[in-house]
Amino acid sequence: MIFSEWFDIFYRSYCDGALSYECANEYQIIYKKHYTLLYDMELTSIKPLHIQQCINTAVNYSSSRQRKVYFLLHRIFEQAIFNDYASENPVIKAKPPRKIKKNLVVFEPEQIEMLFDNYCKESRMLLLELWTGLRRGELLALEWDNINLDKGFINVCQTVVSGKGGQFVRKSTKSNKDRIVPLCDESRRILFDIKQYDSAEGFLFKAKNAERPMGFRTYHDRFRAYFKAQQAKHPDLPYMKPHKLRHTYASYMLQNGADIETVKLLLGHSDISTTALYVHSNYKQMQKAAENLKFT
Repeated sequence: MIFSEWFDIFYRSYCDGALSYECANEYQIIYKKHYTLLYDMELTSIKPLHIQQCINTAVNYSSSRQRKVYFLLHRIFEQAIFNDYASENPVIKAKPPRKIKKNLVVFEPEQIEMLFDNYCKESRMLLLELWTGLRRGELLALEWDNINLDKGFINVCQTVVSGKGGQFVRKSTKSNKDRIVPLCDESRRILFDIKQYDSAEGFLFKAKNAERPMGFRTYHDRFRAYFKAQQAKHPDLPYMKPHKLRHTYASYMLQNGADIETVKLLLGHSDISTTALYVHSNYKQMQKAAENLKFT
């Protein structure tokens, strides 16, 4: 069996419908961009050299993409062996690309002031993201039925996801576990203002069709437009991607004394090692610890 025939079987059996739409779609992109050398080769004739050549096609991409090129190939051959289409995995004889860890960048207090000195519909949406640490899909799926302003919490129980037919609301979170996010005075104030000025019922952030939530493309278009307008006012404001709002929430939570287990629960992480990334990247905490060092 040639590689392209097996990938088609592998994708239909183990990816399409079994993985998230985004993940399955990314595997198709990797296949088309990085595995063309293997298309017409027999599975049994593929050598470690060919694997390395595939990895080399991703050298100008991020270390994350390079590793995905490697580990997807590894899984493809493991399943080929399991199903008796191959007898050995040539990927294990090729060296996996190194994982490069970069310092986590978050908004500094003065940057937050510059970003949010314009109080409008867009800034209220982004401020709520900053003050709750919600994922974008969770933010866009928020309905007023999920929010208890009197008791002061958000029930995070659904998220916007992409599928073959477009975007829809899935009645579960990324970790498939509902969670409660408490509200502080500032996040309550933002929600009261959203209710008064932007949306009083249904979804907080709506598409043009008021019965549906805002989609990811609209969210990103509005984020970029708002950020660009703020940069015109504040040339020193560096551009950061929307996910940095969630990073900032987590980093400042730890910086202000929250323990890592609490932050894990607030963010909805399944594995505490994900939350630990914020600890390792919190320079201010490390600086404070160094300043307090004593040998007495």
